[in-house]
Amino acid sequence: MPTVGKRRGLSSVITSALLLTAVGVLGTSMVTWSNSNLKAYEITLQNTTATYSNKISENLNIENVAFCSTSPSCDNGQSNPGVNVTLTNTGALHVMITKIQFNSTDYTSKAISTSGSFPSVSLPADIPPKQSILLDISPLAWHSKSVSTITVTTARGSIFTTQVAPP
Repeated sequence: MPTVGKRRGLSSVITSALLLTAVGVLGTSMVTWSNSNLKAYEITLQNTTATYSNKISENLNIENVAFCSTSPSCDNGQSNPGVNVTLTNTGALHVMITKIQFNSTDYTSKAISTSGSFPSVSLPADIPPKQSILLDISPLAWHSKSVSTITVTTARGSIFTTQVAPP
C-alpha cells in the first residue's frame, strides 16, 4: 500500500485573512491615488477659473488718438511723424500692456508725460484701475484719410482694437 504523506495546507481562515489584507492595501492605494488626482484637478480648475474671470474683468479704452506730422504738437521730442494714444483702464484690475500694433506692425512704444496726471512708463506698461497713460508711438508713418487699426494686447491675452483715420 502506498504511503499517504501528511499534506499541510493553508486553512480557509488564513487564506481569507491574506485576501482581505491584499484587498485592503489595494483599496487604500486606489483611494489615495484618486484623492491626489482630484486635488490636482481642483487646483487646475481654480487657476483656470481665476485666469478667465480676471480676463473678463479687464477693460481698456483706447482714446484721444492724436496724429502728429513733423510739428512738435505730439511732444515726442523728435521731428518724425508719430501717434499719441491715451489708454484708460476702466476695469477693477491692473492691466499690463505687452504689445501695441499699428496696422499689424509691432511698435516699441515709449510713454511720455504731458501733464502731472500721466505717469511716465514704458512697455510692458502696468495701468492701475481708473488711471490713464499716454503712449507715444514714433517714428510712425501714417497716411492721411486712410483708416488705421490700433491693437493693444495685455499680459492676460485680451486684445483691444480701435480704428482711426488721420486728418
